Amino acid sequence: MWSTIKPLLLILAVISAGSTAGADDVSLQRAEIVNSDIIYLYHAAAAHSLSADNYSIKDHQGREIEVSTILPDLATRSRLIPSEPLDKNSVYWVQSRIDGQNIRARFDGWFRNIYSDRALGATVADDGTHTDFAIFAPRATQVILYLYESAEHTPKDAVAAIKLESDEMGVWSVRRAGDLHGIFYDFTVHGVTGPGTRYYETHPVHISDPYARVVERASGKSRVWRSTRPARPLPEGRPPMEDVVAYEVHVQDFTDRLPSGALSQGPLRAMVQTGLTNQHGHPIGFDYLVDLGINTVHLMPVQEFLHHPDLAWKEAFGDDPEMKRLGIADENYQWGYRTTHAFAIENRFGNPRAEPGSEREAFRDLVQAFHDKGIAVIVDIVPNHTGENMDGRERLINFNVLDKAYYYRTDDNVDHIGPFGNEVKTEDRPMVQRWVIDQCVQLIEEFGIDGFRIDLAGQIDEQTLKALRAAVGDDILIYGEPWIDVTDPYIRSNPDWDWYKEDSPITFFQDEARDAFKGSPFALSDKLRDRGYAGGNFSQREEVMRALQNAYPEESSSPNKGLNYLDIHDNWALADRFAQHDWNGLQGVDEARYRIAAGLLFTSIGPIVLHGGSEIMRSKGIAPEGERSSTHDFGTIHLKGRDDTYNLRTPNQFVWDNVGTETEVANFSGMQAWWQGLIDLRLSERGKPLRRADPVPEAYYDWILPENENLLGYIIDETLLVLVNIGEDAASFDFSGRIDGAWQPVADGKNIFGPKDTLAAPIAADALTTIDVPATSLMIWAKPPAD
Repeated sequence: MWSTIKPLLLILAVISAGSTAGADDVSLQRAEIVNSDIIYLYHAAAAHSLSADNYSIKDHQGREIEVSTILPDLATRSRLIPSEPLDKNSVYWVQSRIDGQNIRARFDGWFRNIYSDRALGATVADDGTHTDFAIFAPRATQVILYLYESAEHTPKDAVAAIKLESDEMGVWSVRRAGDLHGIFYDFTVHGVTGPGTRYYETHPVHISDPYARVVERASGKSRVWRSTRPARPLPEGRPPMEDVVAYEVHVQDFTDRLPSGALSQGPLRAMVQTGLTNQHGHPIGFDYLVDLGINTVHLMPVQEFLHHPDLAWKEAFGDDPEMKRLGIADENYQWGYRTTHAFAIENRFGNPRAEPGSEREAFRDLVQAFHDKGIAVIVDIVPNHTGENMDGRERLINFNVLDKAYYYRTDDNVDHIGPFGNEVKTEDRPMVQRWVIDQCVQLIEEFGIDGFRIDLAGQIDEQTLKALRAAVGDDILIYGEPWIDVTDPYIRSNPDWDWYKEDSPITFFQDEARDAFKGSPFALSDKLRDRGYAGGNFSQREEVMRALQNAYPEESSSPNKGLNYLDIHDNWALADRFAQHDWNGLQGVDEARYRIAAGLLFTSIGPIVLHGGSEIMRSKGIAPEGERSSTHDFGTIHLKGRDDTYNLRTPNQFVWDNVGTETEVANFSGMQAWWQGLIDLRLSERGKPLRRADPVPEAYYDWILPENENLLGYIIDETLLVLVNIGEDAASFDFSGRIDGAWQPVADGKNIFGPKDTLAAPIAADALTTIDVPATSLMIWAKPPAD
């Protein structure tokens, strides 16, 4: 090819050079290697130099390669032709000889055109006649598969070492006869040396399969496993987004303090065990959650995630009194936001006495248990970064070896960028985009999952999220965080990739509503100023009005665009924000204002998500307020304190013995009843006006606005009346002529009629012209449903 095109290119170069005489802008924005013969140059200005003498190419060893010619292409893009063929698998830099600018020729020029729909991972044929292995490594020169009968076996014990064959799209594969279900396996990946590469030639490690259904542990071998039969679907179908009342919960947090017998088969089984009660005889665990009335359970990460080795961890912290107090002296507890294998279920959540793989059936059975009770299951996925670069240490688990430059966003030195150790690159990477979609599709097809919460979704490009939505269907629930933008300015500058609330392709967490209801999580020093309207900041009344009706520009098409909430796993627990003393809810909670915050959330339009345990004032108060760090062989461990308890076990546990009790410190049973009643109201026929997918008409909320800004009243769709008094003194609302018909009290500021209560007799509107509202309280009235 080179000998054929070179004469033509030289002729074109003469023509091009003559037509652009005088152009001397050589500033480069980007360079991309397309193949062995072409590098695209992206220029800072439309008038740019086409003189080959102004540029040179260098490989990673510093060898200089002359440029044969520069060909015009687009206004700000030209084609650089090297004087000799390049190895497109290697790293090159393009240098301007005028200003010394030196930029990497990135692989995007050919990576963006690589795609295969071949099955990846280990796939057992339906009839058991063969097992296929396939892994994607576009720049590798060889991949070897090792098969083992035991997870403990070393490469010298392998029953087979097979060289895989590659296709033109970078998929390496082999077919083996027979059903290899249960066999363990791993790979070595070989290739050229250079910046960013971690191939076997310089890093002789075995890696696991990123598509493995089962792994023995986060950094261990993969295991061949047949596909799992999914849970049966919800009897009445998935709830529409406007009906969602989701309950965010972590499997280990929820099960840690259940009776010990419940945990004998692992946390997944324990989470759905029925018939459990606390020492006071009140239902806990699964029965408690079902009785609460939520229609969606939102599970924090359950895909296999990084844990540091138990033995090394115990050696570092086993005798540390503070680590013992926090429940992490013997185990590297994590929430799970460090995924290593997106297609495997976290094996620590399975039966501790069973072999790797049983956790898949346990998880499927968990989904089935919730479905049988009419509760949808959402899984929190973490595709924005992986567990290979956590705690300041690089690990060679899979993506880092398969091709760091393909799977991650990197700088000109092919080093990781991003605030979480690495940043997965979904744009210009069709096979990474596919990886995001494939993991969701598998969770649906093999477990029956109903939706996804996407961690830091703002770091996933807009087109990938659109593709995900198209792939899974409209009835799958999807929401995520819009904040924390991508680190690469090139991606941020592209409106087709970068997005925020106004062009969000998924439902997003609406932080403005959160801040109005109870204050920003990033400010907490003044009780009256920093806890939103519920906390007594009357200057937030207008913001609360906007939040209640989701009157944000980005939600003008539908209130389903934003997800309202008060708190979530990050930051201070709601009980600590409304604590009586020292921002520690364990010492008592301002329950009146806590109830107001909940009332505001539940009477807002659009889907909502609850932080599990908030209904029983779950507190992180045992966690320290300060931070602590220490460095060990496995990395630098950061304990961030009460603001972020992602690796503190005891502060996150559900204290089941509080359920159904009233103590000198807190009325747990009363608060549980309040939240349970609000859930019932929202999901009942009376609460239908709160569950709206269509745009909210201007008069949908009829505001009652006394001059005293501590007071706020609103009538929703002429059927629900809410009166709020955040002041320290009782007050009266006068709304003569604003309502008609008969109305029933639903909440009196302290008590609420729940699903098992009988509502009081209706009261005629002419008897409700004035209502006295106690200090720091929220009252609700409703029109009886039509017969």
